[in-house]
Amino acid sequence: MPTYSTRCEGCGCAESIRLSFVDYESVKLGVKTLECSSCHAKVVLAFNPGNVNFVMKDGESGGWQSKAVRENTWRAKHRVEMARRERDHVFKTKLIPNYEGQQTENWREAQESARKDGKDTATYTPLIKREG
Repeated sequence: MPTYSTRCEGCGCAESIRLSFVDYESVKLGVKTLECSSCHAKVVLAFNPGNVNFVMKDGESGGWQSKAVRENTWRAKHRVEMARRERDHVFKTKLIPNYEGQQTENWREAQESARKDGKDTATYTPLIKREG
């Protein structure tokens, strides 16, 4: 149970008392009243947080900056690893130069075969450009 500082409205003395969270809420809302141990007058809670200090750590034990650096480092390594796995394990299809199912040496030859048969040869042009 936390300790709270109180101040007597009658004699002005200050005391520290221990209250449960439920009792503290009751006193704060005015449902329950506290009495001074010496004069039995009404006692009010005095806000006295004491020395409230906090330190934001950095380094091995943690801290926002070091955690972000670790997370970004891990993500960069993970991206590289996933790219390698995809490259190694995902089958990528490769177009083989052909005309009507008959394999040809290159796309230019396939285009010439299509031209001889009077077919549209526009679809072969990008493939020829890619082939170099």
